[in-house]
Amino acid sequence: MIFKKNKKLINNELLTYISLITQVGLTFIISLLIFFFLFLYLDKKLQTNGILTGIGTLLGVFSGFYASYKLIKRFIGK
Repeated sequence: MIFKKNKKLINNELLTYISLITQVGLTFIISLLIFFFLFLYLDKKLQTNGILTGIGTLLGVFSGFYASYKLIKRFIGK
């Protein structure tokens, strides 16, 4: 009986961590892609030869890290 409760607790905790990893990954990728494609569009419209695409990619990476950091911080606070 005790082993079933421990196993259930371990499975629940494992699923929680898998969920967190998935959320962090998706948050980072989606943030990066949104900034990349937005600045790629602006780059083509303003004909800046890739400068805006590079800036958008960097902004996407930074915003992805920041959003991921906030997710992890909120998870740790629980």
